[in-house]
Amino acid sequence: MKNNKVSSICLVSPRRESWSTTPKIRRVLQEKNKFLKAWYTPSLSILTIAGMIPSEVHITIIDEDFESLNFDQSFDIVAISAMTQQALRAYEIAREFKKRGVFVILGGIHASVFPSEAINHVDAVFVGEAEKTFPQFLEDFQKNEQKRIYIQEEKIDLTESPMPRYDIFKRKDYFKDSKSFYNMIPIQTSRGCPHDCEFCLVTKIYGPKFRKKNIAQIRAEVLEVKKHFPGKLIMFADDNLFLDRKYSKELLNELKTLKVRWVAQSDIAVGSDDELLELIYESGCLFLLIGFESINPENLKTMNKSSWKYKQLNNYPMYIENIQKHGIIVFGSFIFGLDNDDNNVFKNVVEFMDRNNITGQLTIATPLPGSRMMERLQSEDRLLYEFPFWDKCSFFDVLYKPEKMTKSELEDGFVWAYQELFNESSFSKRAKYLKSIYKNI
Repeated sequence: MKNNKVSSICLVSPRRESWSTTPKIRRVLQEKNKFLKAWYTPSLSILTIAGMIPSEVHITIIDEDFESLNFDQSFDIVAISAMTQQALRAYEIAREFKKRGVFVILGGIHASVFPSEAINHVDAVFVGEAEKTFPQFLEDFQKNEQKRIYIQEEKIDLTESPMPRYDIFKRKDYFKDSKSFYNMIPIQTSRGCPHDCEFCLVTKIYGPKFRKKNIAQIRAEVLEVKKHFPGKLIMFADDNLFLDRKYSKELLNELKTLKVRWVAQSDIAVGSDDELLELIYESGCLFLLIGFESINPENLKTMNKSSWKYKQLNNYPMYIENIQKHGIIVFGSFIFGLDNDDNNVFKNVVEFMDRNNITGQLTIATPLPGSRMMERLQSEDRLLYEFPFWDKCSFFDVLYKPEKMTKSELEDGFVWAYQELFNESSFSKRAKYLKSIYKNI
């Protein structure tokens, strides 16, 4: 049997709608962009896959948000990584390359939860983490013995994860304009989350157990980022950077020596730990994205089996104040359209954010394939669109019948809340509050 020689691989991140497919929502998001800038980072999945490719193989990276694909360019393999919102475009890309005889593979969250769909469009699908399966595929491909589906059954040891190829993006022109191009560089220190919220896929994909890289790995990755992108803001891509407090404090002490500026995601419980907050500030943190999700106790009770967020609800104001008093901006995340939300939710969230002097992101509850939320809404016959509606999974579109309001009421309330929160007056008020804190640090 003839062997396949791999000399060129193209890694593709498919294009997506940056905001919303709903015109009135897209319009307000674009108008308010100066008060809430989008987070643009290179795909960490693609950077990590690149780190597994032998040095003699030529790598081309295309992020379709910023440049076009040339389907007539010659590659041995085209590897696509796609979230659900990118899936339909990923299938289009695959069809075009397959017409030209190129071997196409697909990984990422959508392929991991919906491999039976994905396999109809590509030559091979990757389910779950790829640190072991992708190198195995390269061996199989060269022997012409590649499989159709590669499944990573066991969660990997992250200390074996390769260094992402940050140097590859240095050759790109993706950093020339901070308004439209990448404004942060991603690093991931851990995977796994024990909370298992109904709308989220993190626990399903990465498991409930918290797994982490060692501190030496993170140091090496930070130094690599500093080498290629001096002065760039680092975004820790962990779903919750501070689950393991002992590890977190070791990491923060290391970051202090590296003199970087960074942002991360966390749960609200960090607000109870003054020692941790001092280290977070001293190590260069600008802000923390905190998933409040809702301030309605009935929503929080049913969000996950442990009702963890519900148990924290009464602490929200106290912990927010403590975090910001330590010089760390709280960037709150809130979801509209959960089943216990009625028309009061918009006013309640706006008043909560205003009262607690926080900025943040507002999204619309989105049933992602593979989530318990999708399964429940499907069983209740509440989905508004036939499969596949993946391009609408933007987190800014209404995809199902809300329980206590109409679709239009949810859309209009979302637009109203955005206009109330992201304007010159609200921005100035928050800025004044934060400046008064910084004077006392």
